[in-house]
Amino acid sequence: MIKKEYIGFNTIDSLGPILAELSIRKNFLLKDCNSYAVCGAEKAIERLIDKCEVACFDEFESNPNINDLCRGINAFNAAESDLVLAVGGGSVIDMAKMINFFAVNKLSPQKYLQGETAGLRKGLPLIAVPTTAGTGSEATRFAVLYIEKEKFSIAHDYILPDVAIVDPQFTMSLPARITAETGMDAFSQAIESYWCINSNDQSKQFAAEALSLAFANLAEAVHLQTPRSRLAMSKAAHLAGKAINITQTTAPHAVSYPITSFFDIPHGHAVALTLSEFLFYNFNVTPDDVADERGADYVKKTIQEISSILGCDGIADAKEVIDSFMKKIGLETKLTSLGIKSEKDIELIIQHGFNPARVKNNPRVVSEKSLRRILYNIR
Repeated sequence: MIKKEYIGFNTIDSLGPILAELSIRKNFLLKDCNSYAVCGAEKAIERLIDKCEVACFDEFESNPNINDLCRGINAFNAAESDLVLAVGGGSVIDMAKMINFFAVNKLSPQKYLQGETAGLRKGLPLIAVPTTAGTGSEATRFAVLYIEKEKFSIAHDYILPDVAIVDPQFTMSLPARITAETGMDAFSQAIESYWCINSNDQSKQFAAEALSLAFANLAEAVHLQTPRSRLAMSKAAHLAGKAINITQTTAPHAVSYPITSFFDIPHGHAVALTLSEFLFYNFNVTPDDVADERGADYVKKTIQEISSILGCDGIADAKEVIDSFMKKIGLETKLTSLGIKSEKDIELIIQHGFNPARVKNNPRVVSEKSLRRILYNIR
């Protein structure tokens, strides 16, 4: 679990004392070149790091890819810094985590993915400052990497940031659409973690609180952008991150990656598209296709608990509530409205989204046939 976390407005002021305590002289800063100034992070952070020598890296795409990562590792090595500071959304934080991990270990991502893990060591101290409320990447030991449009998950305890500073002031300027998309990532992660086969009491506590906060506050954050709702969503995203750090994600996330990679649908929206269908699908688990060793009855009870958190009496009602919630915050719920129309499009998603290793955490076994049915249901 993350060593230190600071959550609330103006918690960014804790950065100065942290740098002083660690005697940091050189800082490797990863940021989003567009949002860093707009969200207020530049003004708030520059005064806190003005005594450090700073090397910046912001030359990477919104979905971290192998070429950007290699370029970042070269920049990191040249900087000879004492600390890594990541300020941005999930992509920025993921990139920082991977650069810090692979550069220090002199190991290529390809070799790591092939199983070369001997002699690994921890990188530099890493401080993560999210400027969106969605991925919870500041609280996880995972990072997403795309290699030729294929998504890979880099996972190791050494990737987890040392410090998370979750200051909602940096989310106040987020456009409504991005607020909705990133917020649904947190919402979806909370649900997936709750029903995941790896769940435990601790992860369920994190997930339940995250889901309650997101469901109660995301619409207000989208439409009114109140400080109260922004703080609640920052907490929700962080808690959902802590939940999936224990459990990992499940089928909706697995299916989302080709939707993002091939059709440019932002990650949080892509995940949420299949969420209500998978809720219904997982509830109808049987002893013959249950993947959770705790049994089909346990899975059904878990899905009912999720429905209760959403204020619903039944699963059909919960399914409708999720779809209505997405519409309320301005997100499409049908593939055709997002340009995914042909059978070829559907098959492309199945080809790249159905991977037994990626859907194995789902409480009910997912087959190509069942995934095809789910996609046609939202077509």
